[in-house]
Amino acid sequence: MKPKHSKYKNTGILFELLTRQITSETISNSQPKAVGILRKFFGNNSALVKEYQIYNALLTKRFEKEANATVLIETLVDAHSKLNKSVLRRERYNLVKEIKETYNIEDFFKAKISNYKVYASVYNLLENQDANPMSIVNSKVAILEHITNKNLPNKPKKEIVMEEYEKFDKETRALTYKMLMEKFNEKYSNLADNQKILLKEYVYNVSNSPKLKSFINEEIVKVKAEIETLAKNTDQVTKIKLTEVKNLIKPLCKKSSVHDDNVINLLNYYELINELKAAQ
Repeated sequence: MKPKHSKYKNTGILFELLTRQITSETISNSQPKAVGILRKFFGNNSALVKEYQIYNALLTKRFEKEANATVLIETLVDAHSKLNKSVLRRERYNLVKEIKETYNIEDFFKAKISNYKVYASVYNLLENQDANPMSIVNSKVAILEHITNKNLPNKPKKEIVMEEYEKFDKETRALTYKMLMEKFNEKYSNLADNQKILLKEYVYNVSNSPKLKSFINEEIVKVKAEIETLAKNTDQVTKIKLTEVKNLIKPLCKKSSVHDDNVINLLNYYELINELKAAQ
């Protein structure tokens, strides 16, 4: 039986998504709203920051011995039991309320969490008073395996890089992004404008997969329409080939996530369109 879990009540996930939002806002040079929210609700004396420290310890601490990991879990569960729950609920309620007033709440919570199972297990262990004993046992086992690095798949390099990037302060992230964009512009100076826009959207919305998916699907519609228009001004053989290409281009479905291949395919479609335009 899976434990009941709510992202809205999971302080670890709330903090994680806000820090990702800071990264996204820094990269896109938009107003850094998430910084103010973090400072307001995760200040030094807030109940939320005390709870987040417990989440963070369970998510980041590593021990080789299970006995040490067990002591850590028991100590942190005991520390959490001593937090003022009424204050904690009020602070979390106000935090979610402000997030709803600041962002599109559905897009905000749609971002993928790579270690979601561990977050949910920590929540179940700390927060779920109605959980049955076996559910608590399963959560403890999942956290124990996480702390001792058992049954954990190797993370892709790009995930490790993004995690390191998100640890930087605002000024370091801005400088890093500036250097990356300079390198990008130098390396890809020969790209067409539509290709550059796509890659920048990919970078800007690295933590907002719903928005990126929406952008790609909108571009796919435009690409198909443009290929159809360009095909009218070509010979019969080319027209047949372009029709085949157009029929192969499919939008991303609701359950699909954006992958590198989706971006690469769209870049290739742009290249085809640009070559056809140059030839006419």
